[in-house]
Amino acid sequence: MKNRIYFLLLSCCSLPVFAQTEAQLDSMYNAMSTDLGEVVIRVNRPVFQQKADKMVFSVEHSVLSEGSTVLEVLGRAPGVVVSQDGELSLRGKQGVSVMINGKLSSLSSKELANLLRSTNSAVVKNIEIIANPSAKYDAAGQAGIINIVLKTSLLDGINGSVFASGGRGRKNRMNTGFTLNYAHQAWRVYGDYTHTFRGEEERKTFDQDFFDAASPTTPLRHTHQQYKTSEPLTSNNFKLGTDYQLTPKTSIGLVVDAKIGRYENKSAGISQIYAPISSLYSSIGTDNYNLEHWYDYTYSLHGTHAFSEQGTVMDVDVEYERSKFNSKQRQLQTPLISTAERYANRKGEIPSTLRVFNGKLDFTIPFTEQHTIETGWKSTVKSNNNPSVYHVEEGDHWIVDPETTNQYEYKEQIHAAYINYKLATAHWQIQMGLRNEYTERDIHQKTTGEQHQTDYNNLFPSASIKYETDQGHSYYASYSKRINRPSHFDLNPFRFYNDPFNYWQGNVRLKPELTHATEVGYMWSNYLIATLYFSRTQDVMTQVYTYEQNQTILVKTLENLSKSYHYGATLTATLNPTDFWTMSSMFNLFNNQYKGTYQETSIDSKQVAFTLNAQNSFTLPKGIKAEVNAQYFSKSNIGLYKREGYFDLSIGASKTILQEKGSVKLALSDVLKTNHFTLMGTNFDSRIKQEYDLDSRIVTLSFHYKL
Repeated sequence: MKNRIYFLLLSCCSLPVFAQTEAQLDSMYNAMSTDLGEVVIRVNRPVFQQKADKMVFSVEHSVLSEGSTVLEVLGRAPGVVVSQDGELSLRGKQGVSVMINGKLSSLSSKELANLLRSTNSAVVKNIEIIANPSAKYDAAGQAGIINIVLKTSLLDGINGSVFASGGRGRKNRMNTGFTLNYAHQAWRVYGDYTHTFRGEEERKTFDQDFFDAASPTTPLRHTHQQYKTSEPLTSNNFKLGTDYQLTPKTSIGLVVDAKIGRYENKSAGISQIYAPISSLYSSIGTDNYNLEHWYDYTYSLHGTHAFSEQGTVMDVDVEYERSKFNSKQRQLQTPLISTAERYANRKGEIPSTLRVFNGKLDFTIPFTEQHTIETGWKSTVKSNNNPSVYHVEEGDHWIVDPETTNQYEYKEQIHAAYINYKLATAHWQIQMGLRNEYTERDIHQKTTGEQHQTDYNNLFPSASIKYETDQGHSYYASYSKRINRPSHFDLNPFRFYNDPFNYWQGNVRLKPELTHATEVGYMWSNYLIATLYFSRTQDVMTQVYTYEQNQTILVKTLENLSKSYHYGATLTATLNPTDFWTMSSMFNLFNNQYKGTYQETSIDSKQVAFTLNAQNSFTLPKGIKAEVNAQYFSKSNIGLYKREGYFDLSIGASKTILQEKGSVKLALSDVLKTNHFTLMGTNFDSRIKQEYDLDSRIVTLSFHYKL
């Protein structure tokens, strides 16, 4: 299998000699036709475009993206890795902030993963990957920012599209929806609706060895767990908006966005305990059920005013979001042998209500054609109420479990001001900025009466410089300071049980991470980019596993380590080997190092790793397009643990029909079934291995029609 994978990668990623001149390459970016007798070949923009400050992934032009969820699409973006829980990392580094149309998401990683799983790629235009943002952006996200740009239409009259797709992995999948836009003179009304059903089945194996602190090389007991899960997700998302141009210099707009979803996780399996490790001590059948509902509504008001044709522009944004989330859990156990340990059946209900208010005011002030000042203010006020109630079964009755029941209230305010200077000449682009963010946080655990209040203020400088020659060669360097705050979910100390033997618990003592990041690079006409980067993070948050000594229950939580270092190099090339073939390849070599002390033990975890991504697009006669995406991720570290390497190969093809107003697409993801998630590591008094056989090989047939 390894030889097959390496052969495929070499085939997909070999860098051919540049045959075109620079002018010819530039012309490839325009959709054009070349007549070759009776054959017409159309050349389009590449799916991936590397720019000086960001990578742009053109989702709307990707055959493989059709019929996928946004989370699945992100997994094919260069440098982006999606974990089994839906958490994102960029260039091998965790702590990514997600923006939608330039607005930062306030959801926790779990809530955000559900949102991205329930959002269809048909409403997405581009995904922008910004590794080193300027001071104009929120300072959140130590690894960078992923901005999801939704589709909009600027055409007059009535226009839109309808789409539908069906797919099959281990379970069925389908989605359908439409977009609609009406524009006349100064008025525009637009909206979209998407219904998504995603069936999914995964197989999981967890192995754990537990040690005595006095003898850390000899396991006291071993646990083995096997599960098969069924995880259907249903969502209904809709958006309705309007824009009106009051005067030639002033416009206003209103948007209402709703996301309603339902997710089930039905898991059946067996848990075995060996104590000593050669003797079966306990065997228990497990039946776990988790039902989640969410109702997320966002109301946005925005306005733009130009004070003069060439002068200051003011942008105002006001947004209110209310998100209700509810989880109902049940864990039932059946002893399979007489010596099996007895674990109480339990059930829980975990509702939460998140409210977020955002207000933003931005000014763009061009003093001359070369000099521009950007300045502005943003305030975010957030609250989360989370009363969780757990019951355990005693005899024929369910009683409240006081050890896990808790009412958690979270309040946070972030107020920011920034100023950013830009200089643009024929050869030079210089940007310098400073952002100040004040954070105030209040956590109240009403059940126990505990309260934790904190506030802090941080300055976030940023700077970048780029020099471009007349021959198309560019040299650039950038620096930024960033922050990654723990979410309300990370800080919540309530227990979220996966099964009777594993639960997640937040850490109310978590501190925010502060990162200094810098990079230097070389670019040739947007087709070849080489970058060196380095970052240092203070108080880095990392997942750790501990266990309850008497109960052999594994506890997953977050802790701050002293620091981490992340450095590496990337090479990105966009080539046109032939008139009909466009290839974008990215190679990233990096090292992650985590240092600190935990449980009186010194930690120095490091791992050199690399990722390789090759996106190949083919534009053929008679409206046919084909796409091949190959990715390889080597063994890497996630905090204290190691993730095994994996490979993914996906293919797809499309054909225009109905006078080029419609298209049908057929895609197959993870062709070789090599996209697995395996996590291993030793954690002081335990050793773990977690294997996930993901439902990743999916065939999808989709149809899209422009109205």
